[in-house]
Amino acid sequence: MSPPELRVIERCQVSPPPGAVAESTLPLTYLDLIWLKAGTVERLFFYPFAGVSTSHFVDSIVPSLKASLAVTLRSFYPLAGKISRSPTREDGFDIHYADGDSVSFTVAEHGGDFHELSGGGPRLVNMLVPLLPELPRDGGDGLRLLALQATVFPDRGLAVGVSVHHASCDGSSSMRFVAAWAAAAASAGAAQVAPPVLERSFISDPDDLYTFFYKGISTDQTIETMLHQTTSPDAVLESFTIAKKHIDKLKELATGGAAGASFHCSTVVVAYAYAWVCHVKTRRPKNDKGKHAFMGFVADCRGRLKPPVPAAYFGNCLSGCLVESEIGDLTGKDGVATAAREIGKSIEAFKEGPFKAFTEELPKRYQALVAEQPLSVAGSPKFKVYDVDFGWGRPSKVEITSIAKTSAMAVAESREEEGGVEIGLVKPQAEMEAFEKEFYGGLQLLQ
Repeated sequence: MSPPELRVIERCQVSPPPGAVAESTLPLTYLDLIWLKAGTVERLFFYPFAGVSTSHFVDSIVPSLKASLAVTLRSFYPLAGKISRSPTREDGFDIHYADGDSVSFTVAEHGGDFHELSGGGPRLVNMLVPLLPELPRDGGDGLRLLALQATVFPDRGLAVGVSVHHASCDGSSSMRFVAAWAAAAASAGAAQVAPPVLERSFISDPDDLYTFFYKGISTDQTIETMLHQTTSPDAVLESFTIAKKHIDKLKELATGGAAGASFHCSTVVVAYAYAWVCHVKTRRPKNDKGKHAFMGFVADCRGRLKPPVPAAYFGNCLSGCLVESEIGDLTGKDGVATAAREIGKSIEAFKEGPFKAFTEELPKRYQALVAEQPLSVAGSPKFKVYDVDFGWGRPSKVEITSIAKTSAMAVAESREEEGGVEIGLVKPQAEMEAFEKEFYGGLQLLQ
């Protein structure tokens, strides 16, 4: 049953224009296979829209969204297809598209408080769930890859929900799709974003990593069991911003003010480091002597593979970085510098061997990682989520709501200023209050 605040107006399917795309099959690469059991990545885009009525939304805005979506799916047609077992390879999986395949599109009206739901303060995760589309269940003919929802809050605003199965593509690819759809809607014409590169031969596999990862998804030792965790009923989502002036201070702190640091002290490195330290302090056990904390995040491999993969490549092209440090070192006075140094070292190791974390470190440390529930990361400031404009202006808030299932930290660029970083977290209410105290207390010390 839908919550009483939400009224579903329409559920429909949107396809590329008839006959516009030939039937095709794209094999999953080993970089897609990693995420086969990882589920969906869900984003919400909130747009203030004073004076928008439900009738205007249904009569004018929804038809434009559908028409521009159909145009965009002409280039991004794999998202309208399905993942199924390959008929030619026993351990293979394909994305298959046939003419008429479609994307689920839900149109709804919500009677709740738009400004509360789209604000940065703590909100119960369950309050946001109605705004998210669910992927249609596998009916035996394959795994669906994309579902969308547009919700009007009469006289206040609009929300666009996007659910993408991770096995179909990574964040770079999915945000390229969303940006193309928005550009097409805003211009009432063809998509203004460069078309995706669908050619799979760019992902070579000389070491047969496909077989390695296939064995992983056939056992309990998969990324699914490590990522998916139980969310408490009182879990809240809250956003935190690290301003550019604080980023600059954190860089000074992490390098001791020295210009020749042993690692590249980037904005992302210090943002991750600061958030990780606050997270560890919040969850610090009473007896932490000798105990370790872990952090994991993915990095784009497009420029690291040989030969390099085009930036517009559509699919997954990620590998992992794994960071470990003693809790006592992270919670000491030099905790941020320690965290930044360890994160920087893991990035340098990734540059030398992009798949070492997935193929060597993760299998060896798997049990410890599951037990310790490492902080992981979703999103990137590079995705420019606040530039997504469907013709209604920039979003006032963008959330990665799927972090409620993974306890990951969502990361994006700051909406307010160039060089700042926004993070989102889902935690039980009491733990979130403790994190908030650590986070803002630490920033005050940087003044």
